[in-house]
Amino acid sequence: MAVETYIWRSQLGAGAVEYNQTVRAAQFGDGYEQIADNGINSTAIQVPMKHVGSEAEVNAVRAFLLAHVVKAFIITPPGEEKGLYRVVADSVRKNQLNSKFAELTFTIKRAYGVYA
Repeated sequence: MAVETYIWRSQLGAGAVEYNQTVRAAQFGDGYEQIADNGINSTAIQVPMKHVGSEAEVNAVRAFLLAHVVKAFIITPPGEEKGLYRVVADSVRKNQLNSKFAELTFTIKRAYGVYA
């Protein structure tokens, strides 16, 4: 099965892009400390996103996102590198702007590993 690609034009949502680094540290009695990356992919990236469009388009985006909470997809988030991402669980929110347009907010997180 091929990895799907996010095809809609979306923008950064409210909030900042988060970079969470995991490191291993050992503190010694004389004040010396050793710090090392925790694996080859030690930086987790979370990007808040927003999509505004017609009701039909927003529903299509929502269906795509809800299908990719566990399964990774390809996207180039604004200001970030193209890569594999997945939707953060419980982050998809729809706000009806009027009878024809809606806004969808969601958060994606960089996915590492082999996904198909």
